Amino acid sequence: MQHNNCVEPALSTRGAARIYLAPGSNRDIPLQALDHLPELLRELPGRPTRQPGRTTCWVWRPSWCEGPGFMVRQYAHGGLLGPLFGVLFVGEGRMLRELRTAQHATDSGVPTAPPVALRIERVLGPLVRAHLVTELIPGARNLLELCRDPDIRRSGAARRAHLIRAVADAVAALHDAGIVHADLNLKNILVQDPTGDPRAFIIDFDRARVAPAVSLRQRMRNLARLGRSVDKWAASRTAVRPLDRLRLVRLYLRRYPAWGNDWKDILRRHGTERPAHSFFRRRIR
Repeated sequence: MQHNNCVEPALSTRGAARIYLAPGSNRDIPLQALDHLPELLRELPGRPTRQPGRTTCWVWRPSWCEGPGFMVRQYAHGGLLGPLFGVLFVGEGRMLRELRTAQHATDSGVPTAPPVALRIERVLGPLVRAHLVTELIPGARNLLELCRDPDIRRSGAARRAHLIRAVADAVAALHDAGIVHADLNLKNILVQDPTGDPRAFIIDFDRARVAPAVSLRQRMRNLARLGRSVDKWAASRTAVRPLDRLRLVRLYLRRYPAWGNDWKDILRRHGTERPAHSFFRRRIR
């Protein structure tokens, strides 16, 4: 199977469906499987993502796949738009931008789930529904799940420090690749082997932006968004300690010689811009 670029469809099977293949993917997926993906997913267990009460994410381990399998995510509106529009979107531009961003992240060495394919089906006029297929990261759990794990909650300072460093390294790789994540939260950071040699992965590039460089201000705003997500759930509010939050930002900034020695001043300065940073500003006084 030849992988075309992300601008034109690699193939168009049944009349209303378009399938785009990630150019860097080494997966040879049968075309018929992608063509009939919505029907196949009906037989698989899934879970909601942005839209509560609607299954929008599935683990797909087909019999012909030799690797760990795939993760399939159906695009769905969250927030106020969720009950109104559900899984229907106007046009395919948003989905194609995410596919390009995910491929850029993979090519740039960002630890992530490499994209495999994007299936877009026209429903009525400009309205479409879409599924994104990515590689499955074996054994990985998101940070919110880890916050709910009693063993992780009881882990010692050394293990917590290793986990926090892994997250800081992954976020730094994301920003160094010129990517500003639109929704950097606990659910969009996966971790393998959290109590041993942890490795963190960034997922979900929907509405992310790619730029030649990410400014310090943009970086701190992304970290602030991650901090706000800690406050969103009771499990993370109790599992993530004040020192953990501070250590994450400190380890992140210390990766950069220009900022590492001034991390306290940076936190104070950027803490005046966003209420979420005020926590850090108080802690370092």
